[in-house]
Amino acid sequence: MKYYRAIESLVVNSRAMQDVLASVRLLAKEDGPVFIDGEAGTGRKLLTRVLHEEGLHGHKPMVMIRCDVLTVDAMDRILFGDAQSGVMGKLEEADEGTLILTDLEDLNPVAQERLADILTAGHYITAAGENRRLTFRIVGTGHFEAVRNHVKLGRFSEELLEFFSQSILRMPTLSERREDIPYLVTGALRDLAERERIDMPSVPYHYMELLMTVSWPENVRQLRNHVESVMALSNGMFDPEIIREHFQPQESPATIKGALQTLWNKLRGTVANPALNRN
Repeated sequence: MKYYRAIESLVVNSRAMQDVLASVRLLAKEDGPVFIDGEAGTGRKLLTRVLHEEGLHGHKPMVMIRCDVLTVDAMDRILFGDAQSGVMGKLEEADEGTLILTDLEDLNPVAQERLADILTAGHYITAAGENRRLTFRIVGTGHFEAVRNHVKLGRFSEELLEFFSQSILRMPTLSERREDIPYLVTGALRDLAERERIDMPSVPYHYMELLMTVSWPENVRQLRNHVESVMALSNGMFDPEIIREHFQPQESPATIKGALQTLWNKLRGTVANPALNRN
């Protein structure tokens, strides 16, 4: 199976994403902590892979930890390992690579304090009793404003936030990068075609144009889910008729069904007007 570098999947046609890529290239030359800010579904995980692969640690491990699993009971085993069972901790596993903590706002206070102590000291003790220096790059992801609000309410460590605030890389929402939508749709179709071993379908011009006008409150994730849904329901053919047949209208355009119904209504109006038809 062909290996793709993460940067090959990063769509940067819009000015907003070109700015992001320029920042990634600068940060890749450094070794300090980075906070990747953005709403859910914007592609924060992809950006962490790009930063890792293009950076100084790209040839070493990339280890990802979801902050919500660092419970008080499981935290030590996950971070430092379990000597009895021979399980290596994530800190040791990330040696000389990149450690990524996703959704920092979900980190509980005890884990916040423990991580702040480790990062300040620059070393930790494994479950086997070995003293290890921090040799990895650390990257946090989440919604920066949410984390900052937690700090104001006393629910998040100000020290930890300051550590991750040294470099902030913000992933724009889909509404801020609408020019990228045709390329994102094409990429999703290409991935599906390769996975299902089918010919890649084409997207009608009017339909692609209208996809760029619809609000996608859940960002790129919602757009990809829509593409996959239409493909699955139309047996591998990207058929806009599926919207009319399978999705019911909703009052709120913020819901996926409401957005799709709005899209279908616009499509019917466009196709009905010959003056707007284009090949």
